Amino acid sequence: MIKIDVVSGFLGSGKTTLIKSLLKAYENEKVVLIENEFGEIGIDGDIIEREGFEVFEISSGCICCIMKKDFQVVLSRIIEEFNPDRIIVEPTGISILSEIIDILSSKEVSKQCSINSLITVIDSINYLEQCDVFGEFFEDQISNAETLILSKSQFVEPEKVEKIIESLREINSKAEIITSNWSNFSFNEIKGLLEQNIKVEFKELFHTEYKPCKENKFKAIGIETSKKFTKEELEEILKELKESKYGEVLRGKGFLKGVNSFLEFSYTNGLYIIDENKIKSSGKLCLIGQNLNEEELNKLFKTKVGGMFHWLKF
Repeated sequence: MIKIDVVSGFLGSGKTTLIKSLLKAYENEKVVLIENEFGEIGIDGDIIEREGFEVFEISSGCICCIMKKDFQVVLSRIIEEFNPDRIIVEPTGISILSEIIDILSSKEVSKQCSINSLITVIDSINYLEQCDVFGEFFEDQISNAETLILSKSQFVEPEKVEKIIESLREINSKAEIITSNWSNFSFNEIKGLLEQNIKVEFKELFHTEYKPCKENKFKAIGIETSKKFTKEELEEILKELKESKYGEVLRGKGFLKGVNSFLEFSYTNGLYIIDENKIKSSGKLCLIGQNLNEEELNKLFKTKVGGMFHWLKF
């Protein structure tokens, strides 16, 4: 049987970072990643493919609602063409975990695959604030997980970690909670995160009352540009994204051409990281949020850097 591991978590929680560690830890197995991007311009898949791993992308929606058939087609193709030892599934941050479990537990899938682990990554910096606003996503992803892993815990006070644990226990009293800085874990410790030996067929799922992504007014905006950025220009733009006139930009990722190198950035709820590297990449980025002001965002990027733009609407 092919093992399936699901790594869920809200926008910007740290799923891709964890998955990169998992792929390296299991490099002696035949592992395939299914990457679900909410927008048409995929970023996470590129990040992982650049490190030599096999990635299948499902874009322009969530596999838990409008992309179910695509998800099932991709699963069938992977099984037939690759017959891997393990499939890791990374749903988009606004996915509903119980719906994904239902798909993976179907007769068609369960004939050849079994769910090996259900992990939800929790952003220690933003969880308490975001959970109040986007509770339906958090409640479903947390209640149906077997392991809850806190990311960025090294950047918050111990008192805040305790409050997060209290909140998580109110939703899921049985899941294992990992609070350690897992970026320092050995390969064996990383592997241990997936070895839960769960029996999903006997697990009573929590199904939240939720609206599909479109009704929740989430939007993804994709931008392609050949313009070269300086690191300082990009920093100015990312700082401004927090302003209310642009809407609520929750998540941003991208690769941009720099002056002397290439710039890779990650933006989550006002916080950002910019890395410089020599790996060539086309200039593209994706922003996800609610009530995004396309006119102001367009003006922000065109005023600061110019370039050609491609906007995606949902």
